[in-house]
Amino acid sequence: MENLETELSEKERQARVNEAALASIAAERNRRSASGHAVISSAMGYGSGALGKGLFGRISHAAKLFCILFAFLVPSLLIWQVLL
Repeated sequence: MENLETELSEKERQARVNEAALASIAAERNRRSASGHAVISSAMGYGSGALGKGLFGRISHAAKLFCILFAFLVPSLLIWQVLL
């Protein structure tokens, strides 16, 4: 009879371990989902702010124009300096 009680307690222990493992997996899944939502919401907030007519929108537009100007002028200047 003692052996049967040991098996039951072992089954109960395994059930508790299984529940704890499943809870840990569910918590990790929730953490990943929450971090994904945070990334998407921040990207959407940046996009709407950068396309707006406020100060951040104007600074973002000026930065885009600077990058385009830099991309067009630097190769020409390098060729002039190296070849001419």
